Amino acid sequence: MELPSLKHLSYLVALHQHQHFHRAAKACFISQSTLSSAILKLEEQLNCQLLERDHKTFSFTVTGEEVVSKAQQLIVQAKELKQFAQYQGQVGCGTVSIGCIPTIAPYLLSDFSLSCQDELPDLELFFIEDTTENLLLKLADGSIDIALLALPIDGHNFRTKVLGKDPFYIAGDDALVEQFLKTQDYQQVPEASVFLLSKEHCLTEHALSACQLGDQSRIHKFSSSSLATLVEMTAFHHGFTFLPKMAVDQGIGIRQGLSIKRLPDDMYREIGMLWRDTSLRQSTFLKLGQVVSDCLSEK
Repeated sequence: MELPSLKHLSYLVALHQHQHFHRAAKACFISQSTLSSAILKLEEQLNCQLLERDHKTFSFTVTGEEVVSKAQQLIVQAKELKQFAQYQGQVGCGTVSIGCIPTIAPYLLSDFSLSCQDELPDLELFFIEDTTENLLLKLADGSIDIALLALPIDGHNFRTKVLGKDPFYIAGDDALVEQFLKTQDYQQVPEASVFLLSKEHCLTEHALSACQLGDQSRIHKFSSSSLATLVEMTAFHHGFTFLPKMAVDQGIGIRQGLSIKRLPDDMYREIGMLWRDTSLRQSTFLKLGQVVSDCLSEK
């Protein structure tokens, strides 16, 4: 029985990604006719219809969608197998692509990278910054090897390891901060006085959960896509916000003159590492996780 080639499967994945024969062929550096022939060959080998064609348009069949998903997994595993064999399974060798969310990356990766240079000098690291949702997609399709995120995260099948805690601080107008710390009652603070990141940032969800803020009337309609803008707007409007310790340790909010105070110990987010269960490089990932844990414990 003739098996489909990984090259042809990668063409199928590219076609699914671009949803256009010309663009997919261009992305694969092949001609459109080569791409079409490869898809037909796959349908012959698999004895099933992958595409429904109608003149110049097409759509993936239900089976085609499932084959694409399986093909993505095979391609990722083949890449991991090649790198595993290249370094003969040695821990701490090769390259690792790491995805990290924006509320962690600027405050952790410098220390993390320096520590890795000392402890894992034969490992080359590549970093991608993106939202939690996008990083989970990149992890699934093999674009990254591991993801550094804030936990908890529901609805995934990745291996997860908690690396440490990142306590929350309250930052803002001195009078509001002192008032909240005395009462811890959001009903006592003015309406629209709480500033948060936009909803695609998980820090907002984690802060609301940890600080038990349920009254939406206290939250300002403005939302920011970065902590830097968040502290600027908090200072301008004389409100308050919540910041993670790793950002506070880097001095965020000081230039804006915000009063910054530690919240109770039970108000924190967990920092965790996710990776695919099928990966052959778990030992290397766990060593990287230990480096992150050490960096968090030193802060």
